[in-house]
Amino acid sequence: MHRLFHFLYQHKAFLFFLILETICIWLIIRNNSYQSASYFNTSSYVVGEVLRTTNNVTEYFNLKDVNAQLAGENARLKKLLTKEYQKQDFIISNKSEFLKANQYNFIPAKVVNNSTNRFTNFITLDKGSLDGIKPGMGVIGQDGVVGKVKSCSENFSTVISLLHEKWSVSAKIANGGIDGIVKWQGTDPAVAELQYVGRHHHFSIGDSVVTSGYNTLFPPGILIGRIQDFKIDQGKPFYKINVKLATDFSTLKYVYVIENYLKAEKDSLEQSSNYSSDE
Repeated sequence: MHRLFHFLYQHKAFLFFLILETICIWLIIRNNSYQSASYFNTSSYVVGEVLRTTNNVTEYFNLKDVNAQLAGENARLKKLLTKEYQKQDFIISNKSEFLKANQYNFIPAKVVNNSTNRFTNFITLDKGSLDGIKPGMGVIGQDGVVGKVKSCSENFSTVISLLHEKWSVSAKIANGGIDGIVKWQGTDPAVAELQYVGRHHHFSIGDSVVTSGYNTLFPPGILIGRIQDFKIDQGKPFYKINVKLATDFSTLKYVYVIENYLKAEKDSLEQSSNYSSDE
C-alpha cells in the first residue's frame, strides 16, 4: 500500500492531467451533437470488432464439437438414404423385408492417423470395440469408399485403406451394371484400376463406378470413383480401366464405419454352401 501511495504522489501531476482531460472530453461529447455521434459510432465499431473477434475465437475452439455433431448427423442421413435405396427393390410387407430395409447402420469416426505413400496403407480411427466397431466392417468417407476395418482395441481401430495393393472391392459400372473389382496398383493415390471388365461391354469416360453390394462390406451403390481412361490390348479379354477415386485420402478427416446387421447370417450361409458336398 505504501508503494501505491508513493507511486500516486510521484505522478500526481500527470494523473491530475488525465482526470482533467477525461472530464473535458466528456463535456465536449455531452454538449456537442457531432462529437457525440462520432464517439458513439466509433465506440460501437470498436465494441463490435471486439465481440466479433471473441466470437470467432470461441467458434474456433468449438470446431471439434461442431465437426463431431456434423459427422453424427451425416451418419444418420446416410442411414436414411441407404434405407430408401434398399426400399426400391421391394415393398415392405413382412419382417424379412423390414430387416433388409434397415440392414445398415453408420458409425461416425475421426481419422487420427493415415498413410498414403506406401504400398500397403492403413488408417487409424478414434473408435473401437466399445463403440460397436468390429473387424471386417466396411468404411466410407463423405465422398466414397475408404476401406475395411482390420483390427480393433476398445477405443481405436485400424482400417485397410483402399490404397492397399493386396485389397480390392467388388464393384460395377453404374451405367449398365457391368461387374468388376477395383484394386489399387500402388502408384498414384488418386487412381485405381477396375479389373475383369470384358471387351464385349460398352461404357464411357466419366461413368460412375460404385459398390456392387455382392459382399457384406458395403451397401450397393456407394461411389468408388469415375472412369478416367481405358484401353484394351490386342488379344486381351479384359479392358484396362483407370478409375479416378472419389475419396481424397490426403485430406481424410472423418469416416463412417458400416455395421451390417445381416452380415453374420449371409457369411455363415455362404461359407456352409462353399464347403458343402454338393458344390
